[in-house]
Amino acid sequence: MNKTLHIVTLIIAVLLFQSTIVNAENPVEPVKKQRPKIGLVFSGGGAKGFAYIGMLRVFQEVGLHIDYIGGTSIGSIMGGLYAIGYSPDEIEKMIRAQDWNALLLDEIPRKYIAYEEKEFLEGSIISLPFKKRKIGLKQSLYKGQQVNLLLNRFFSPAWNITDFSKLQTPFFCIGTNLFNGNAEVLKTGYLPMAVRSSMSIPGYFSPTFYNGYYLVDGGIVDNYPAAQIRKEGAQYIIGGDVQSGLADSITQLNTMTEIIGQIVFFHGIKANEEAEKIIDLNIHYKVPAGMMDFAKYDTIIAYGEKVARDHYAELKALADSLNEIEFKPLKKYNTLPLDSLNIADVIYNGNNKMSLIYLNNYFGQFKNSKISIDDLEHVITRVYGTKFFEYVFYELKPIGNGKANLIINLEESPPGYLSASIHYDIDYQGSIRIDGIFRNILGHRSKLFTDLILGPNPRFRALYLLSNGAKPGFGVEFDMYAFKFNDYKKDLKINTLNFSNYKASAFMASTLNNLYSLRVGFEYEYFKFKQEILIDSTLTPFQNFNSYGNIFVKFRADTRNKTYFATTGFRSEFKVLYTMPLSKGWSEELFTNSFIFYLKYDHYINIKPKFTLQPGLFVGGTLKQDIPPAQHWFGVGGLNEINYVSNFVPFTGVYFIQKLGFYSAIARLKLQYNVYEKLYLTLRSDVGATESFVEDVFDPANTMVGYGLTASYNSFIGPVEFSVMGSNLNPSVAFFVSIGFNF
Repeated sequence: MNKTLHIVTLIIAVLLFQSTIVNAENPVEPVKKQRPKIGLVFSGGGAKGFAYIGMLRVFQEVGLHIDYIGGTSIGSIMGGLYAIGYSPDEIEKMIRAQDWNALLLDEIPRKYIAYEEKEFLEGSIISLPFKKRKIGLKQSLYKGQQVNLLLNRFFSPAWNITDFSKLQTPFFCIGTNLFNGNAEVLKTGYLPMAVRSSMSIPGYFSPTFYNGYYLVDGGIVDNYPAAQIRKEGAQYIIGGDVQSGLADSITQLNTMTEIIGQIVFFHGIKANEEAEKIIDLNIHYKVPAGMMDFAKYDTIIAYGEKVARDHYAELKALADSLNEIEFKPLKKYNTLPLDSLNIADVIYNGNNKMSLIYLNNYFGQFKNSKISIDDLEHVITRVYGTKFFEYVFYELKPIGNGKANLIINLEESPPGYLSASIHYDIDYQGSIRIDGIFRNILGHRSKLFTDLILGPNPRFRALYLLSNGAKPGFGVEFDMYAFKFNDYKKDLKINTLNFSNYKASAFMASTLNNLYSLRVGFEYEYFKFKQEILIDSTLTPFQNFNSYGNIFVKFRADTRNKTYFATTGFRSEFKVLYTMPLSKGWSEELFTNSFIFYLKYDHYINIKPKFTLQPGLFVGGTLKQDIPPAQHWFGVGGLNEINYVSNFVPFTGVYFIQKLGFYSAIARLKLQYNVYEKLYLTLRSDVGATESFVEDVFDPANTMVGYGLTASYNSFIGPVEFSVMGSNLNPSVAFFVSIGFNF
């Protein structure tokens, strides 16, 4: 303790001696003692920078006034927040409120993803962009979409300050010039983007364009910018250092981010050596976490608090010595994120193919109005969820009178992506799926999805959409498939049926909040089904292709929080179809014009942290006693949630399409238990009937009851599932295996 006080007193004395030299020609008037300026510098180090909260908390307790703040990467975030007046407690509160895994992976809540993107893109193992007519690699793993929104919200209280020396505490951060490797000192401009530039880890986050420079993480050249804070005028420097140093064993580099970190900080060794020479009080943290362990904020914050308190005596002595020279009260640290903004105009940058009309359908509402930041983030995330853009960032440009122009900075997505996945199950067997996604190729605001399934039961789908943003658009879809399934009499297999169908539809489409989809249109079908063994001769004409026309209305909703193992939300589909056989000259016109409807509904209710209840319902029917074409009958059985025919639905303990009929009513109930991390157990039960006459559906003698247990592992290729099940329709226990994403 005495040694600490002696060191601090000696340092202050030296500083005072420098400031009290009297001019020999004027010895009468003493020079007033000047309080030395205190600089605070924070190093980069990823999540380990959360440890700085404890350091700032001790500053508050001892009453230490800071005159300058500088930082790199995470140091720029923590330092910048303190510079604009956030308290350590408020910073900690904001950190705890984030879903860091989703944030750093650029994951947006599923509800914001465009409906057609959910339908085609979810469940890809690998995705590669088309660039200049070639398949290439991404510029980086992530664009930082969610980080941009977070920094805008955190730094919103300083939205109108473009000179960082005018902040409550003057501030700067460091970025690395991508083209020449120079350290760029960021002291002016739009503060959230300056901080974003300072933390752009190469390969992980994309480079940023800021103040005329393309920048990446400042830690590459100056991860501990003490020399710069000395240039700003600091006479006494306190440093917070969470750097771990370079790894010297390959066993220490177990992840991609650790290797990136090793490369990023390799060239900063010299800057660190220089920093340590000029820092007066260096507080080093050996944080028990990695640079990407953002979810371990509890551990990191607690550790940072402990280490900071080990330096309490030094910091208290320093604060008291300074206040003896000149008392400066602690600044007010009561800043909170803003709730709203006054917007004058909306300006777009980077939209080459997307029209102003399209963008104004989303952002036009913000012109000349007071808007909430919540609403702005909601709309930006919806637009990002359309996947027309690689990122949708925003900036605020002050124009006076407390108003700002809202600048929407966009990067349009590459013209296309190629993605692939695999799947195996007992019913459809092994398949490979290859998807092509093309945006703005066939006209501006257009999307083309292609889906090719290769295997014993092939399928090809293509969907073209012309989007009008929040307003209705137009679409065309093609769907061609061939698959086979067994025909049963009770539980006895008597035949095998082959379905082949070529469909084309045109429709008007409208989506609401990316959660609800409505289509109204006309569909043409060229369909045949073939009996492997000729049993029913009346069906012989339908072993050749025949034509059908359908007028349809289809409404779908999907509010689930996850595609697989959802815990909240619901999924539903309601379709009304009027089908008309168009072929002439058959030996017997078995099928008639038919009016068909069905409703699917599945709900997900989180009843306890690890338990999710999943009630479901399927109801379908044909008006009057019409006989619809076979592809519009209702089929039940198997456990595939996705079938080539949309009115074929799963039923526990019943063989794949074991029952066919014109009327169906099924209720289901599942109880999902998250055993550990990615391991799940699901108890399942189904009850209902599918018959050719509506009165038979309600006959207890026709009621089917199924029950089973499914063990699942949520792997990177999709769920790996094994089910044991039974039913009153089949005397023996049945098994079902499914591997990979469903398609």
